[in-house]
Amino acid sequence: MKRTQIYTVILISILLGALCLAEESPFHKRVPVRDGFVLDGIDGQITHQDGKWFFSVYEQITDGRGFITSPAEILPSSMLEKLASVVTEKNNSFKIFGKLTTYKGQNYVYLSYFLQVVNVQVNDPNAPPPAPIRRDTNETQIIPDDALALLKPTRVINLTELRRPAGIESDGILADRTGFLQVANDGSCYFGFDAMGRNVDLLELPLLQCQVLEEIEKERKASAFPIRFKIFAIVTKYEGKNYLLLQRAARMYTHGNFAR
Repeated sequence: MKRTQIYTVILISILLGALCLAEESPFHKRVPVRDGFVLDGIDGQITHQDGKWFFSVYEQITDGRGFITSPAEILPSSMLEKLASVVTEKNNSFKIFGKLTTYKGQNYVYLSYFLQVVNVQVNDPNAPPPAPIRRDTNETQIIPDDALALLKPTRVINLTELRRPAGIESDGILADRTGFLQVANDGSCYFGFDAMGRNVDLLELPLLQCQVLEEIEKERKASAFPIRFKIFAIVTKYEGKNYLLLQRAARMYTHGNFAR
């Protein structure tokens, strides 16, 4: 009986050790934060590279299951256009609001609002020492001076140099529109709206990276015929070009009423 218990303890120890090594292994694949995770005032740095904008968090973000893939690319939107107009090499620290999307193992940022943040120096080495504060001898100080110095903020919102953005009034909602997923030669995806038998010019809009897009891509690849989808999406504009951020997409079945 004792020998069985010893073998059980050894087996459990080996399994726990293997799990720990798997977590620490460089080959362990990190899971991104789930699609739709809300960013509510997250501090980070904005960078620009090869025509794309990226957001790098100062502190790691997790949803309890995965971690944000940082730097995360900021999706084209009307708010990104406002952000790009105020970012400089020296002033690139921002507090952002929006949500994360997930596409093929990477996180992307859909921006809805931002505030510029500046660093401030707490203690100037050339400044004269502050005058001692007179306290009542009978009064007991609860928080030590060194602890109070740590509580003083080193980052403040810059409201004087940056006017509050106007929000996302230029973005809109597109509901219950049908069409087909189109994939270009470079791998970019478009949504081609369906005329449903009407003699009208068809419109194709580029699709932004998100989990819904990844799901309908898989459905399209698994089918030998074109698939018609009904979508609900956010319509946004960046540098004069319209984009779609899918929120929902449902496969439509023709039942032989319409041509494929």
